Amino acid sequence: MDQRSLYLLRQAVTAVFKRWRLVALVFLAIFLPFNFFNMIRQPVFSAKSKVLITKDRGYAEVSPLVRDVAATDLPNEMVVNSEIQLIQSRDLLRRLSDELANQSQADPEGAFPVPGVKALQQQVQVLRKPQSNVLEIAYRSSDPDYAIRIVNTLVGLYARYHIEAHKSPGALTFFDKETQAAKEAFVQSDLELERFDAANGLTSIATEVENRLRQRAQLESDLRRTEAQVTELTTKVAAVEAELEYIPEQEATEVEIIPNPLLSYLRQNLARLEMERERLLQLYTPQHRLVMDVESEIGGLKSQIAGQEGTVVGRKKMAATGVRRRLEEDLLASQAQVGALEARRTLLAERISDYENQIRVLHGKHYEIMRMRREREEHKNTYNALLDKLNTMKVSEAMDMAGLSNVSVIEAAAAPLDREPDYKMITLALTTFLALLLSVSAAVVFEMVNPVMNSDLDVRHHLGLPVLAAIPLNGGSGGPGNNLQGNVQGNLQGNLQGNVGNGYRVGNARRPGNRRGNNGNNGNGGRRS
Repeated sequence: MDQRSLYLLRQAVTAVFKRWRLVALVFLAIFLPFNFFNMIRQPVFSAKSKVLITKDRGYAEVSPLVRDVAATDLPNEMVVNSEIQLIQSRDLLRRLSDELANQSQADPEGAFPVPGVKALQQQVQVLRKPQSNVLEIAYRSSDPDYAIRIVNTLVGLYARYHIEAHKSPGALTFFDKETQAAKEAFVQSDLELERFDAANGLTSIATEVENRLRQRAQLESDLRRTEAQVTELTTKVAAVEAELEYIPEQEATEVEIIPNPLLSYLRQNLARLEMERERLLQLYTPQHRLVMDVESEIGGLKSQIAGQEGTVVGRKKMAATGVRRRLEEDLLASQAQVGALEARRTLLAERISDYENQIRVLHGKHYEIMRMRREREEHKNTYNALLDKLNTMKVSEAMDMAGLSNVSVIEAAAAPLDREPDYKMITLALTTFLALLLSVSAAVVFEMVNPVMNSDLDVRHHLGLPVLAAIPLNGGSGGPGNNLQGNVQGNLQGNLQGNVGNGYRVGNARRPGNRRGNNGNNGNGGRRS
């Protein structure tokens, strides 16, 4: 350890011994209050009771929805958390407070203080055991019998409160009333169906509907066949009419062959032109324009004569065509058949319409029967469902009256209770260490805030100057030796502090150097504190 560390340790120890009153005061101010309340604190006992949450008891469903409730499944975490909220509910704790007040009034000799609802909310603890459906209900108190009483009373009230929370008030009366109404509706629909059956006959209506449907199907088959024939004949008539358009009404039976009159006329013109050419040749040359025109006309007539036949058809003897006459006869026969088939089709359509009207009436009666049967079946199902609900509600009400629920007390609170650890010795040790640490720290901090030179070691540490001599605490009586020693020490000390500047605080007062030296000259000596 170096000199600085030794110096600081020495300064801390010096500060503790120097300010021992402050150390003692801080230590007692911290140690006494904490340990006073720690020693007078009463022991605390915790009463615990364990409750098992099951699904053996199935409560009746008030909802009309069909639900399958599996009683063999374990309650899930949501169900267990709901039960925890029921135990911690303000209504149950208020009932617990009222029950404890009644017990206290019933036994004046053993009266005990009744906690309020807020106190119960703070003291009652409900915990779920890990990986289980067991709830632990605990209450802490300095009186073990009082804690046991509160826990067991709370468990008993919770068992009844659980039944009240899960049951549906007024459900039994509601289902009883609804069951009677459903029964009356079922009986009424049954009577209406019987009266309708007596008036119309359910079997005859069904048979008549079946017969009408079969007859209508046969007529529809005939109608479709007739329509097919009408379509076929209509197509045939159209084809015959189209064929008649290309067949003439009459044809020639005898024809006369005579010479072609056009050919004779062309030959006469040719002879006339040749005579005209001969005349023109006598007057003009062959290259003359008039001669050339006549020759061109002669060439044209010769070409026309070459293209004409020698004989042509003359007079004809006409008579009616045999093919057209046969086609017209077929056309008339087909048109007559089409008319007959159209009349048959109209008659079949009318009969089908009559059957449809009859079937519609029968269907109306049949639908009425089916409606009445459906209403009867619905009323019957409703009545049976409500009757089942009513019976279930009666059984559930009986189980509620018997106190059967999904809550089972597997461990009730009972004496003797284990005392909870109070950790008084640990608290005593911690407060002692804390008080000692804070008191010593206060003395050291106070010394650091108010620095004082108490020895020549402080002078050397803070000023870095050597100390030649030390003035005793009590100076001499004024003799020669004492005066000399006082003069020397006073002068040295005064000169030393004067050299520093304005002086330094030595002892418990701030003294200038000259004054210190004068005191030495006076023979009073110096004071070192």
